[in-house]
Amino acid sequence: MAEALNFLVMVVGVIAIGIGLTSVTSLQPTEMALKYNWLFKTMDTHVMTEPGLVFTGPLNTLIRFPKTIQTLEYNEQYRDLLDGRTQDGLPLILGLSFQYRLLPDGIYKLYHTYENEQGDYEKVYKLVGMHIITELATKFTAYQFFNEKQKIAEVMRATLNDYFSKNLFATVESLQIQEDDLPEAFTKTILTAATSKQNITKMEKTRDAKIISFQTARQIAEAQANVTIQQAIGDQHRIMQNGKADAAIIDAYVEAERTAYGKIHTEMGLSGDELVNYIWYDTLGGGGVSANAQDEKDIQLLVGVNPSAYISETR
Repeated sequence: MAEALNFLVMVVGVIAIGIGLTSVTSLQPTEMALKYNWLFKTMDTHVMTEPGLVFTGPLNTLIRFPKTIQTLEYNEQYRDLLDGRTQDGLPLILGLSFQYRLLPDGIYKLYHTYENEQGDYEKVYKLVGMHIITELATKFTAYQFFNEKQKIAEVMRATLNDYFSKNLFATVESLQIQEDDLPEAFTKTILTAATSKQNITKMEKTRDAKIISFQTARQIAEAQANVTIQQAIGDQHRIMQNGKADAAIIDAYVEAERTAYGKIHTEMGLSGDELVNYIWYDTLGGGGVSANAQDEKDIQLLVGVNPSAYISETR
């Protein structure tokens, strides 16, 4: 009897230890959770967000949700590229991804609204995102998809975020358009137009550079012309001053000669051919105003005598 009682106590103890061990679990920093009672099929409304050990109690488990940003992708790898049309009717194949974050305050409603099985909300998110994005694609032209991809991505993100935050208990943090396949003929035409536009811009830049170069050359030429003009004016003044100086010297010389020979005419009574001959022989002998008074010899010419005949006096 005692042995049976001890065995019963041991079994109860083992069961109690087992229940105690299964009533404690841990919550990671990247997780948040709701406590679920699998016996009564009830869910606690309190959302657990603090990481660490959690006492759930017997017959309870945790339904876990990610606290970090999650990514949904539409790409060729999963064969779910988005097939739509642009505003101008051209077919469009879109590949993109967006990042969302679950709102802790909405986890309880999210579970009761969309979770038949854990993770079903992701399928809802993907279908809703597909619908909203393909509808938004029809609001933009093919040319905008070619040139304003980032702007379109931001419009899509804002629209998704507005809908998700109001209806799906999450926020959309970012969105990237990774592929936007338009008809080949359209793409070639756009590329040709872009190349032509680039060439036009290049030629305009070249033209502007040439205009600046010509303006600079003209300014340099004008400066050089001014230098040449100023130099010519300087040369003109120099020549004029030299000419005036030479003229003054000549005038002074002629006046001195005239005065000197005037005295000869008056004092010696020479005139006519005799005066001319005197001036001639005087000039040949180095006389007149330009005569060198420091010569070692005095050369005297007689009026009417041949120039080869002269009288030399030795002092």
